[in-house]
Amino acid sequence: MTERLLVCGIGSGMDRSLAALKDMGLDLAVLTDRPTPRVRHAADTVLVADPGSQHAVHRAVTEAGLTRVDGVLSLGYDNPPVISRLARRFGCLGVDEEVALDCTLKDRRLAVLAAAGLRTPRHRAADDVAGALAALAEVGLPAVVKPRDLSGSAGVSKIDSPATAPARIREALRLSASGRVVVEEFLAGTEHTVAGLVAEGKFCLTGFADREYGRKEAFAPYFFEGGDTMPTALDERQADEAVAVVRAGVAALGLDAAVLNTDILRTHDGRVFLLEITCRLTGARIATEIMPLGTGVDPLPNAVRLALGRSLVPEELVPRVRRAVVQRYLPADGGTVEWAGDLSEVDTPPQVYDLFWGMELRPGMTLPPFSGGSEPLAGAIAVGPDAARADALAQQALARLPLKLSGAVLR
Repeated sequence: MTERLLVCGIGSGMDRSLAALKDMGLDLAVLTDRPTPRVRHAADTVLVADPGSQHAVHRAVTEAGLTRVDGVLSLGYDNPPVISRLARRFGCLGVDEEVALDCTLKDRRLAVLAAAGLRTPRHRAADDVAGALAALAEVGLPAVVKPRDLSGSAGVSKIDSPATAPARIREALRLSASGRVVVEEFLAGTEHTVAGLVAEGKFCLTGFADREYGRKEAFAPYFFEGGDTMPTALDERQADEAVAVVRAGVAALGLDAAVLNTDILRTHDGRVFLLEITCRLTGARIATEIMPLGTGVDPLPNAVRLALGRSLVPEELVPRVRRAVVQRYLPADGGTVEWAGDLSEVDTPPQVYDLFWGMELRPGMTLPPFSGGSEPLAGAIAVGPDAARADALAQQALARLPLKLSGAVLR
């Protein structure tokens, strides 16, 4: 009998990986709130529901009559507790739901890591504006306020002064489904994504990338992440220190049989902070395309093996190349779309792996101002002899976008 894999949740651009899953000979069921043409083409069964809602997922699976599933995973979508409950429902291998909650809810994660002796930002959680202002008084300025239960930079903003704090806190509280926020000290340094797999208690590194934050505060109070870069600019000792912190985080959270995504911050004086560690594939095509382009290591087959309860194939996790690769984003920040052309007609060199829209653009469409968690207007992926040349190629491709905006303020 063909094994059935349930993909519950697809991160931005990650539907491109569905064809690879189908090529593994799986019966593919996909649950998503965005049933794109790629989803319709690759999936044997499509379920349309919010993959972040336990209730919506339970109802969709029940109504679809799915009674047999051999493995469950998400494609870069941040819903580990939903995945854990689905795995338990179908008797599949998966992360314990309480562990998944520890990885997902920021206040719980920070508490677990701090109790294990890992370095974390000064932080306090709060359920209302008054409590968050009290937390801010303890943490100090500048600080960052975050919804406890959202991923990426959604609802995340910087607080520079007491005057702006209430508005920033109210926004984060509004976006938090649980009505709780975390106030953290603001740390300056370089940020890095460390990705891997955990099986039988062993962490296997699958990728290490630098986050591009050259314009981090261009849209203050929100943070803009401009993409990712490989290989890392850290030296071997510094990179090893970051990986050691990730291993310690894995042990602290009790993670096993898990795919891993982390956010590491290294301050200018060399301190390493584990800002995020969660049990899912790194999204935005990073784990499935950017990192494989850089090292030749594709974690997807082994992630599927984990979900299906099989053993990993370690030789697939050995880097085969060392290539400079970048992904760069162009932010959407207001303006009205007058015209958007066909990207396939843009003349780019072969080193530009992809030039893509980050959102569906229509004439007359008014773009919102940039805010935390915003989808990019467009992006480019490029390779080169070094990171600087790859970056230049990506920026040149973005400069050739077939797009006319009116009323946009460029920053």
